[in-house]
This record gives sequence, C-alpha cells and structure tokens, in this order.
Amino acid sequence: MDEAMNPLTLLTVGLYDEVLPNQNGAPVRIVVPWKYRFKSAKSLVKIRFIEKQSPTSWNTYASSEYIRT
Repeated sequence: MDEAMNPLTLLTVGLYDEVLPNQNGAPVRIVVPWKYRFKSAKSLVKIRFIEKQSPTSWNTYASSEYIRT
C-alpha cells in the first residue's frame, strides 16, 4: 500500500495518446518506476486490501525489497 500511495507510482490507462492496448496491460496498468521492470503488474483485474502481506517467492527470497509490518 505504501508503494501504491507513493507520488511516483502511476495508474496508466493510455500510451502515446492512445488507449492502452492489451499487450501493454489494458485497461489499467500500475507503474512503479523504482522497482525492477519485471516486477511491475502488467494488468490490474482486482484490488483487494488485506491486513497482512501474504508470503510469496518474491518477498521470501528478496525480503529487503519489501516493507514488513
């Protein structure tokens, strides 16, 4: 949530003055410029808020990249 609220995070709906095409994550793509490109979400389908972050391979093996609460 902290990364989503960062002023550098973008919710993208278009590309070069056109509607975002499917291959670029239409209809909405989140862009987190300071994260590695391969870790960006390509397409948002659903947003769900949870109290605690679920364990994944990314936050297990690269825990320094994530904020733990």
